[in-house]
This record gives sequence, C-alpha cells and structure tokens, in this order.
Amino acid sequence: MAPMDFNRDEFFMRQAVRLAEEGRGFTSPNPVVGACIVRSGRILSKGFHRRFGAPHAEVEVIKKAWGKTKGTTLYVSMEPCSTYGKTPPCVQTIIDAKIGRVVIGMLDPNPKHSGRGVSILRKQGVRVTTGVLEEQARIQNESFSKWITKGFPFGALKMAESLDGKIALESGQSRWISGPESRKWVHKLRTGHDAVMVGTNTLLRDNPRLTARGGHGNWLPWKIVLDPRGQCRSNMRIFLAGGPVLLACSEKYFNHVTRKFRSTGIVIIPLKAKGDYLNLKQLFKHLGGLGITSVLAEGGGELSWSLISAGLIDKIYWIIAPKLIGGKNSKTSVEGCGVASLDQSYMVKRMNLQRLGSDLLIEGYLK
Repeated sequence: MAPMDFNRDEFFMRQAVRLAEEGRGFTSPNPVVGACIVRSGRILSKGFHRRFGAPHAEVEVIKKAWGKTKGTTLYVSMEPCSTYGKTPPCVQTIIDAKIGRVVIGMLDPNPKHSGRGVSILRKQGVRVTTGVLEEQARIQNESFSKWITKGFPFGALKMAESLDGKIALESGQSRWISGPESRKWVHKLRTGHDAVMVGTNTLLRDNPRLTARGGHGNWLPWKIVLDPRGQCRSNMRIFLAGGPVLLACSEKYFNHVTRKFRSTGIVIIPLKAKGDYLNLKQLFKHLGGLGITSVLAEGGGELSWSLISAGLIDKIYWIIAPKLIGGKNSKTSVEGCGVASLDQSYMVKRMNLQRLGSDLLIEGYLK
C-alpha cells in the first residue's frame, strides 16, 4: 500500500518512469516506456517496453492483470500509441480492458501522433490526465524526441579533464586522468546510447575498445570511427571487441578504405570533407536514417570543437579530476579555432553536479 501523505499520481508515475529504464538499450529506435496498473492504491501489475518489436508497456501490464482491469487506473510514462506499427495500437487494448483512467507522463513527441491517443481514449469515456512528472519523462526520452522530430540523433559529448582543463600530456598520455568510479560510470553511460563515437587521433593514441559494461544484458552500442584518410589498422581493438562498427571516411579515400577493411564486416560511409575535416552534419543525417537516435562522442579536443561548432551536441558530460597537469602544449578538452569573441561562447544551461569518487561530474545542455 502506498503511503497516504503523498501525491498519488506522482507516486505511481515515478514507478512507471523507473520501470521504463529497464528497457534502456533494447527498444531503440522506439522510446523507453514503463507502466503500472493500480486499484485502490495497490499495484496490480507493472512492466515496460522490453525491446523493439515486442509488446508495448501498456499491453504487457494489461496482459499480466487480464480479467482484473475494469475500472482501474493505468499509469504510463508516454502517451499510448494510436496507430499500427510493429505492434497494434495500445489505445484499443486499453479500451478493451475497460481501464477507467489513464495517467500519462508526456505526450507522444511524434507530431503526427501527439495527442491522438488521448483524444481516442476520451471519446471512449476513459478519463485521462496528462503531464504528471512530465519533465522527468521528457528527459528520459530526449534522444527519441529529437530523432523523431528532426531526423538527427541526440548528440552527447563526454570529456574527462584535469582541474586545469587538460585531457592528455603533450606526449599524448591520458591514462588515467579520471578515477575508477568515473570510468565505471562511463561504461554505464555508453549503454544508454545507440552509438559511441571516437576520432582518429584518440583511436591511434589510445587504441580503445569502447566497450559498454554495467548495463542490462549484452547490449553493445554502435561504435563510430571518424577516419578521414583510413589511417586505422584493421586489427585495432575497437574492431575486435564485438558489436557493430561504422567507419566514416572522406569520399576521396573511400576506395582505399574499402580495400583495407573489406574482410572486417564493418560499415563504411564516405562523406564530403574539407581536408581532414569530415562533414559531420552529413554523417548525423545518415545515422538518423539508420535509426540511431543518440550518439555519445568521446574523442579529443578537435572532435569536440567540430561537433560543437556544427551544432550537433545537445548535452555534455564533463568529468573534472582534482589534478593539475600544466604544460602549454598539453591537450585540452576543446580545441579547434574557437570563438572569435566571448559573446559567441557556447553557453551550458540546466547544469547538474555530482561526485564520482574524487571526481566532479557536470551535466548540462548546449541548447
């Protein structure tokens, strides 16, 4: 039984939002959605959208409570779907189950469907409440929302630097600036994204695997390698660690790259380029077409600036270690040509801070 001194709708919606996270990494390009059915303050059933193509959260909880759903309240973190896709529309299942009331976190961000499910339910006599814990629900599916409305993946940038803004020594040594708690947290962060991106310099210097440990099951995000001239070796760890790999190169070097990697099975995408600078907007548009809804970039300062200046980064994760490194030629977190004046600076808004062991994590939005 839920406690009496509380907002009932928020209490049960919080359960739905928490349940939705259980599907993280498996539902894309669908959103993560959680739901529970409640009668007289008791949860009769609960569930979440488990994977792309599987029954939606609403259908799962109704099946679990079938025969007991008449007059109950359904809490769901996103508006029930109203059209046929991989599965039948959830609104009809809700109506058939004689659910008395539906409480929704956020409306469907798809402009073709937004509000349609609510309208159908109300016309059938189902009471509907919307906007309960809406901000939490929106943040939870911010990647899906951008992808479904813009056709581009949600861009995130992760950086680990010293207190004086250095990500590596002049020699390139960077292991390890951040502490073990931060590195463990980064693995979990990767599991929440469809793809992880790295540039040539980082790949040649660190030879990373970009694995994602700490999530649910054996989820492996796409690994995206930016290698304009095909300098990477086919036996580098990123190509051997498992999971799908996409290599983006310059159109000029496409034939060279395809010959070099023909036996690896990786996906190769030729892009327009100016020198060694690939057209990243072209890449992101292509990734969106592949159903990739979110990209986590983990490169160096040049890649950071290229993505930020192209307007492709929506959110940052900045890990600051309590170390002073110094050195005017040491690598910094954002390089490139920089802004011409301070009033052109990219402002980080809606910031949150937390501790990761001895490190400090800053999360914020660029847009």
